[in-house]
Amino acid sequence: MRILIADADPQFANAVRVALCSEALFVEMVTAADAALARAVEGSFSAVIIDLALPGGGGLDILTQLRGRGVASPILALTADSKPAARIEALRLGAEDCLVKPVVMAELIARVHALARRAGRRTGDCLEVEDLVLYCAKRRAFRGGEAIPLTDREFAVLEQLARAHGKPVSGAELLAALWHGKEAPRDNFIAVLMMRVRKKVDGGFATKLVHTVRGAGYVVATLKG
Repeated sequence: MRILIADADPQFANAVRVALCSEALFVEMVTAADAALARAVEGSFSAVIIDLALPGGGGLDILTQLRGRGVASPILALTADSKPAARIEALRLGAEDCLVKPVVMAELIARVHALARRAGRRTGDCLEVEDLVLYCAKRRAFRGGEAIPLTDREFAVLEQLARAHGKPVSGAELLAALWHGKEAPRDNFIAVLMMRVRKKVDGGFATKLVHTVRGAGYVVATLKG
């Protein structure tokens, strides 16, 4: 999962980054409102952590801007104002959750995980297999936090395998999904396509996720043994 932290306090932001990275999350940091808005719009983040006192923004106005620009990522707002009214206003303007500083790091991490899981289940958009993350609506894939350049057909076949939750999918089933019942190419089309997908997804990684299961098809999973 990719997380964006927007906080003007570099010491605090780095502490959050280190804590989230220890949870095998990929984290980006920014320190100003304009940078937070730009990165949140450009990227597909599983969650955005944003301090409402960011310089360059109007406090709660940053939430309105994020939602107005179509940012759908769940937002965890941070505020130094302990009054309930501040948290209520943050939630009203688009945050899914709000914490008062100073925060308990373990609670922040748990809330980030909860937000990302709920968002993925609600939209069906985010698929995860180990450190492989697929954002289906935007057709974007990441492994270990790094973008994977996939063609439309490569993404489509990878999505089918991820949705199978570790069960093998045959070449015939993949062809049917790619061509939606229309006459599909024959010969070794799927084998070649899967070779490209495997190279892009597993290249440079010790843990391989794309596998051929003899007599059954293909699977995206961590195989044991």
